[in-house]
Amino acid sequence: MWDDAFMERTKSPLSFVFAAALYVLWYGIAVAAPTPMPGGANQLKGLQGTMQSTLFNGKMRVRKMQLRLSTPDEQSSSAGETAMTFVYLASNGTNSDRHGAFGADLVDGDGVVISGRPTSVYATYYSLIPGAVARGTIGFHVPSGFTPVKIVLRDGYDSDPVYRINLKPSDIPAAPTPAPTASP
Repeated sequence: MWDDAFMERTKSPLSFVFAAALYVLWYGIAVAAPTPMPGGANQLKGLQGTMQSTLFNGKMRVRKMQLRLSTPDEQSSSAGETAMTFVYLASNGTNSDRHGAFGADLVDGDGVVISGRPTSVYATYYSLIPGAVARGTIGFHVPSGFTPVKIVLRDGYDSDPVYRINLKPSDIPAAPTPAPTASP
């Protein structure tokens, strides 16, 4: 990189430092910047884990998560869709009382989002003293062909950071097969 002719032209330490700074500046511009993390301009900060993880955002701890087919008491599905329920335990990890409600979205590999809704009036609400635990249930109506790869769980009143739960194929319940119709 530095040949003898270059060294002869830059005998003073100051000109050498100047030349080195120009090289570093040029090299920094010529090298491509790293690809930014996907998620758009307004992506929320968050934690990442799996259904088997215990995720703690400094305030609330979420664990024992499961995505399963909904029971008839929770919700029913229409033709061409599957009713799924996300179940989790949330505990207060602070030294003071916490109140709030969780919300969740299912996301597929293309980034398509299906928003969940509570399976009952108080299914996602919590009012917890320090260390107390609440069970939450959030329902989804998933169209046929939709394969979720992630659940984004957020505390509705304190949505930053969110919990990003990566789904493995074994975490996704199989859609029920329709019952055969009787032939006449």
